[in-house]
Amino acid sequence: MAVEISSPMRAKQRMRMKLLLSVVLLGLLAGRPTLAQTDLQIERAIAWKAALAKHIAGNKLLPVEAREQSGNAKMSFVINRSGKLMSRTLIASTGSRQLDAALLAVFDRAQPFPEPPSELTEDEFSFIAPLVFSGRHFDLVPYGLAASVPTPAFAVSDAMDAWRKAVTEHVWRNRSFPPEAMGQRADAGVTFVVDRSGKLVSTALVESTGFAPLDAAALAMVERSVPFPKPPAEAKDDLQSVTVLMTFDGTRLNLGPSPEREKLLQSWIEDQAKLNAKSSGPSDAKLNSMLRSICRGC
Repeated sequence: MAVEISSPMRAKQRMRMKLLLSVVLLGLLAGRPTLAQTDLQIERAIAWKAALAKHIAGNKLLPVEAREQSGNAKMSFVINRSGKLMSRTLIASTGSRQLDAALLAVFDRAQPFPEPPSELTEDEFSFIAPLVFSGRHFDLVPYGLAASVPTPAFAVSDAMDAWRKAVTEHVWRNRSFPPEAMGQRADAGVTFVVDRSGKLVSTALVESTGFAPLDAAALAMVERSVPFPKPPAEAKDDLQSVTVLMTFDGTRLNLGPSPEREKLLQSWIEDQAKLNAKSSGPSDAKLNSMLRSICRGC
């Protein structure tokens, strides 16, 4: 037996349905500002951390006594909202008291640091900076600066930086020096795009060495590195770009004869021959001959 619903009852049902939909819609709208605010905090944290790294790297001159030394160190430091350095501690020493003191002085001279954006509400911020130095200059390890006290705003930034650092190291493990460029030294930069599976999507030479074989070697380093480490789950986009800066130095083998240098040369020849085996190029014997012909008159 069918039950007929009167018009007043239908009106009440429609009213209840509209009320329910309104509550659901308001809930969705209430959640959007929170998500938008979180995304803005992440963007501001990424930009500020990049500004900090650039600021630190701009104070890289070390004492004259450091010109013959090279190595690694790690600094922990805390800054407040006004960019004042509250504390700094060398948590991994260079092995030299003089260089340790020089690195601490670099951070003292670097203040005031860039101030944090208003979207980050903490009173103080702690970071760890891995450093590499050679001669009288030091630099931050690429993508190495990280928050030592994890926060949601820095979680994505630190995860992406850790991934880009791993990708950079992965590319460097596939380095190779073209024998026809021996005796030359130049810098190159390659920007490339990787998808979520670690597949190479595109490459572009953004800084040329001015020498075609070295430019080709820079691009080949990236192409040999496929597949790349997969981006972390925190990555928002399906495609991620990475820029790797590299220095090609073919001058370090221009050495006079000695047993030690002969051993170094032979080791380098063997290493390069293994790397070049993946691509068409001179044979081991030809490479050996070319290098020795170059170094014979040094």
